[in-house]
Amino acid sequence: MNRLLTTAWKVVKVGGWFPLLVFALHVVISRILHLYLYWPTVDIPMHFAGGLSIAYFVSCAFQTLPRYFAQRSRTVLLELLLIATLTTTAAVCWEFAEFAIDQLLGSNVQVSLANTMQDMAMGMLGATFIILIRSRHLNVGFHDLREIASDWSRGAAA
Repeated sequence: MNRLLTTAWKVVKVGGWFPLLVFALHVVISRILHLYLYWPTVDIPMHFAGGLSIAYFVSCAFQTLPRYFAQRSRTVLLELLLIATLTTTAAVCWEFAEFAIDQLLGSNVQVSLANTMQDMAMGMLGATFIILIRSRHLNVGFHDLREIASDWSRGAAA
């Protein structure tokens, strides 16, 4: 149990605090203030904040990993790709959870398909924002991406 708490605390310190904060804000907005009933469009910035927070957490987690890879550009590209894919996965899983709640409880959290698509797009936009900031911070350029694409197209080992 102590090891589990230690690991959980490390996750929170690394950046897990941000998704927890966004989720807590969501609970306050939906369950205490009932703001989604009075201002349904608050859903849009909340999904953006969710994508932003997940991407931030994934980025922070990568920054704490040791750098074993020989070529920095491959490591950086892997980080940016995983930020995008893991954040998108989290957004999709969130929408699946909303769908399950609607089915099980007879609610209407997912107002429409358009609303669901917009929610996922906002989460992905939040991730894109973090990716742009992180790539700028890591000084990733077109040359790095071209080198990797060239290796992939020739079938060189990654």
